[in-house]
Amino acid sequence: MTNDTTKSLRLTAEQLRFYKDNDYVLIKNAVPTEVIQLARKILERWVDDTISEWVAKGLLQSSHYKTPFEKRLNVAWQEAGKPSYRRSPRRDLVSPYMYEFLKHPSLLNTAGSLLESDEVSVHGIFNARPKLPDQNWTNTPWHQDAQYYKDAEKKHVVSMWMPLQRVTEYNSCLQVAPGFYRNSLRENHLDEDSGFIGLSKEDAATLTPLSIEMDEGDVLCFNHMLPHRAASNQSDTVRWSMDIRYEKTADATESGKAQGFVARSVTDPALETSYPEWLEKWAGIDKGSY
Repeated sequence: MTNDTTKSLRLTAEQLRFYKDNDYVLIKNAVPTEVIQLARKILERWVDDTISEWVAKGLLQSSHYKTPFEKRLNVAWQEAGKPSYRRSPRRDLVSPYMYEFLKHPSLLNTAGSLLESDEVSVHGIFNARPKLPDQNWTNTPWHQDAQYYKDAEKKHVVSMWMPLQRVTEYNSCLQVAPGFYRNSLRENHLDEDSGFIGLSKEDAATLTPLSIEMDEGDVLCFNHMLPHRAASNQSDTVRWSMDIRYEKTADATESGKAQGFVARSVTDPALETSYPEWLEKWAGIDKGSY
């Protein structure tokens, strides 16, 4: 991985063509070390808060501060009796660190290349995924991201998914199904095992899955219509990932603008949203909200 934040990270013509033809592209070694470290700082803060809640409830005696990040949440969760936790934290991640992460030039350059625009906004729906081993509750079923924000059906929202460790089928890499339903936003169906919304069982049965194994520093970019899923984590460590989204500012969706912000404007940098302005958008949204 590179620490060079001045590297353009603009995509090649071949990568852009692959994205347009397949609705996704895997970009190897694209996330600088400092961005991964920033993501870890964000998630470590969330782990601290989550475990502190379990200690306060009397479920744990120890906060396991000395346990490595890769295993700490799982060790504490097992010891606490496997309590429920926020499987897709969002509001709890809002901080100056998250703002800095979302505005990092390397991520904005990649998003701008895919959106073909230097006027880029962060979509307000983003998630961390603390995926604990061998349980169904965090398994995301086959779905299209636009099922969560239907006003994007005729627009273009770029999702960027990045793991904080190597991911394979064994510890729950993403699977994608390029070529399916690319012009058809399917109806929402509730997955009985996880409670997530996704495709119907009939639609899911038609898909041909492609597993995308990745290393730390890789990023998987895909549009809002691409069917994808993540199955169970069979390892003994937490599978950590971040998924974030970007859209053209001029064409931003109402769902994206609600808690999103203008991250880059080349024509008028004064239009870029400050951290206090972004924080104000979360006023009245309680901690723990998805």
